[in-house]
Amino acid sequence: MVIIIFLFLIFVFCRPVLAYTDPLAVPNNRFGIHILEPEDIDSAAALVNSQGGDWGYVTLIIRQNDRNLDKWQSVFDHLRRKHLIPIVRLATYPEKNYWVKPDPNDVSNWVEFLNSLNWVVQNRYLILFNEPNHALEWGNDISPQEYVNIVKLFYEKLTQSSPDYFILPAGFDTAAPNSSTTMAASTYWQKMYQADPEVFRLFAGWNSHSYPNPDFSGLPTATGLGTIKSYLSELNYLSRFGLNPSLPVFVTETGWTHKDGNILGESDPPGEALSRFYQQAFTQIWIEPNLVAVTPFILNYAQPPFNQFSWQKPGSKEFYPHYYAIQSVPKISGRPKQLHSSQLVKFTLPQTLIDSSSYEFALFFKNTGQSIWEPNRFNLSVSGNFPDELIQINQIETTEPNQTLEIKFKLFTPEQKTSFLLGFQLVADNQKFGEKFEQVLDIVPPPNLMAKVKHWFNRPARGSGYRLLVYDETNQLITEFKLRFQNGLSQSISLYNLIPGSLYRFVLLKPYYLPRQVIIRLQAESNEVIFPPLIKLDFNLDQKFSFKDLFYFWRWFTT
Repeated sequence: MVIIIFLFLIFVFCRPVLAYTDPLAVPNNRFGIHILEPEDIDSAAALVNSQGGDWGYVTLIIRQNDRNLDKWQSVFDHLRRKHLIPIVRLATYPEKNYWVKPDPNDVSNWVEFLNSLNWVVQNRYLILFNEPNHALEWGNDISPQEYVNIVKLFYEKLTQSSPDYFILPAGFDTAAPNSSTTMAASTYWQKMYQADPEVFRLFAGWNSHSYPNPDFSGLPTATGLGTIKSYLSELNYLSRFGLNPSLPVFVTETGWTHKDGNILGESDPPGEALSRFYQQAFTQIWIEPNLVAVTPFILNYAQPPFNQFSWQKPGSKEFYPHYYAIQSVPKISGRPKQLHSSQLVKFTLPQTLIDSSSYEFALFFKNTGQSIWEPNRFNLSVSGNFPDELIQINQIETTEPNQTLEIKFKLFTPEQKTSFLLGFQLVADNQKFGEKFEQVLDIVPPPNLMAKVKHWFNRPARGSGYRLLVYDETNQLITEFKLRFQNGLSQSISLYNLIPGSLYRFVLLKPYYLPRQVIIRLQAESNEVIFPPLIKLDFNLDQKFSFKDLFYFWRWFTT
């Protein structure tokens, strides 16, 4: 009875094990930036993936009224090419002077849209809206209970649809007081806990807006709520409500306001204080082992009210000095986990081949995963007992998701007449993935062929000077033979390098005679090719009949 009750409690109360990965279990480049428009992606990559860095982060916003699948898939594909990991913040849309509340009835639409995207990496980093302790961010209202309900609804539907969602809470304004339009973050969190004591256990990581207050102009060395180290105080406070203080942390908004690169209250030459503050923050302050990403706000915002945070100069392709200062800081080459997947869509390797022959075949794999297949990380592995030294595989070409890769390879069959098992599968970083091709190859003796032809007036072909060309179905010349005829029948020849059961075009040539051709399906043992009668009308030796032949014939006849 005790066992039954125990199993029942596990079934009822234990949440499902999620499949997202620990972003800190692999090399991680915590440098990031907040962007507003897709046009800023290249500049973001140049900033966060510089000086040895790779796979930095960008925070971006998708609005409810901008759920355009083609647009956002194109954005994700661009991020993939630039090795940028997206942290997506969901947003509704502005109405009057505030953002409307998320509609619980719209959650399914969000989930359907988000699931339709091919994400850049396995972890689907998702922020559930923005600073709900501001009334203007929540329908001109403040309601921790409603935010908890939205979080739970999103959590339920997202995790049911995919195990890869890495759900983060909204960032909170930790400098906001209790007032008619704001609620102190600590008060808001307490009311969230009162609404549901389990709510803080739903998040895979913690999201913080660690701004340097007061006035977004505080010193980088300041600590506590309302500083660029605010996330530590947030974690410490929220641990009493069940939040794991060792959760991965994402600082998705931070940064100093400035005017033309000058921080308010600082007397340093233009740009120097801001550059010094950011360099100090990235190299000495934001260094906790559980800190995943820091994406300061904002790379490019030319108009008020956020132009004072912009890293790019308004109306220019130039940046303020702190952009170049952070660009010059050494970084880590990140290695986030991506889902590798492939589908074998076509292959040209037959089941039967001829001994002592050489062939070229191809496998066609569709990239159905997240990664871009690049030759320095991806290759085709061989399995089975076919001799490795008799296989030559071409290097793969760069292949993006939804593209199809053709991999050509050459086989040289041994003299041994037997059967081999031959398999191929794609490999990424020494790990096999995707659909595997495997086939038994039967190596057989070469088929024989005899050609039969007559000249005009039913005269059997005799003697030498005949050539036999063999073309495959793609009109590629495979092989050719010199033939000698006796009584209209050629010597028997062995056909190497061909495939039994395939169609071939056999072309018979003899100088001054028009070519003759026959298409047959090659039999495994004996083949007889009967050509139409040879006609002596090719006097200019161009293998076709034209007025030029009449001219050459007349010149020959009259000399």
